[in-house]
Amino acid sequence: MRLKASGLAYLNSLDRLRQLQPLSRREAQSLGESFFAKEVPPRHLPLGNAKTSGSTGEPVSVRKTAVGRLFWSAYTIRDHLWHGRQFSLRMSSIRANISKYVEAKDWGAPARNLYRTGEAQGIPITTDIREQLRQLRRFGPELLIVYPNNLAAFAAIWEAEGFDLGALRHIKTIGETVHDELRDRVKAVTGLAIEDNYSSQEAGTIAIQCPASGLYHVMSEALIVEVVDAKGELCREGETGRVLVSDLTNLATPLIRYDIGDYAEVGPACPCGRGLPTLRRIWGRERNLVRLPNGSRNWPLVGFHAFDTVAPVRQYQLIQTALDQITLKVVTDAAISAEQEAGLIRIVQKALNHPFRITVEQHRHRLPVGANGKFEEFVCKIE
Repeated sequence: MRLKASGLAYLNSLDRLRQLQPLSRREAQSLGESFFAKEVPPRHLPLGNAKTSGSTGEPVSVRKTAVGRLFWSAYTIRDHLWHGRQFSLRMSSIRANISKYVEAKDWGAPARNLYRTGEAQGIPITTDIREQLRQLRRFGPELLIVYPNNLAAFAAIWEAEGFDLGALRHIKTIGETVHDELRDRVKAVTGLAIEDNYSSQEAGTIAIQCPASGLYHVMSEALIVEVVDAKGELCREGETGRVLVSDLTNLATPLIRYDIGDYAEVGPACPCGRGLPTLRRIWGRERNLVRLPNGSRNWPLVGFHAFDTVAPVRQYQLIQTALDQITLKVVTDAAISAEQEAGLIRIVQKALNHPFRITVEQHRHRLPVGANGKFEEFVCKIE
């Protein structure tokens, strides 16, 4: 449909690709089942599903192929090799998709398919920050995989009380923007440089930070990544614009010039010699920690995966205005009932594991971005 609307019969060059209008998250939502390919080559099967809110609070579902997962595995190994992480290291991972605490004899796929790895620890990101640190101290990781906001909370404690993870050799960040201030704080308190990774549920690994220059190398074997200005023109080196991603491997979901909702700055040629295009920095996807009345802080998983079981939510945002008060803004095509509002409240309270007083605000139009040009799905306004 997009090809027909653009007057393009096919895409066989970058020039023709750039004549295609970007695909927004809202458009991807509205397409429903028609967004997905009716047939997928047998060698790309089996399919998997992924659902993400990204930085915009607009849930998007995609179907993933076996070939896409193969590229994800290759990039995961590439990331480890670039940064010189020995596979024998003890690894701790603090992620949103870990539902309960776990320890394992190896890192899991794909590393264990190729190497003999060290032991691994998995910590749910909803665990209280101090409890996370207690578990890390007991396990003694040499490699830590963590979200930047979570790491910032660690850094504040380490600055006040001292750094006590003496075996730690690598800190890999995922899922959020890493600001220079956090890099400086972590370096000062731990002596370690942050090793970052830019990825999304929809497109997988988008760029890996170069260990030599700090630039982000785009994974161009599988993706075409464009950075465009307000007029849709390609940004030049040093300019910042919206990130458009075209996935060359996903034959189940046509993510072509997909507006992922992030902003990035175009980088120069990297002196490391790898030859891949670069981004100097990524400005998107920044979230806050939720604060609980007992003084603890943790990651604000809000249960968005279940929203559509009670109401057709197009976009959402949560704003914490007090220790026990949260405003839930939802964008829907039509008014939802008091019963549906109550259902959304129950989902959020269960996900946050606290009976917050939640007020639902209904909206019909897309929620505005913040003063910094970004949209945060969770905003904590408590000083």
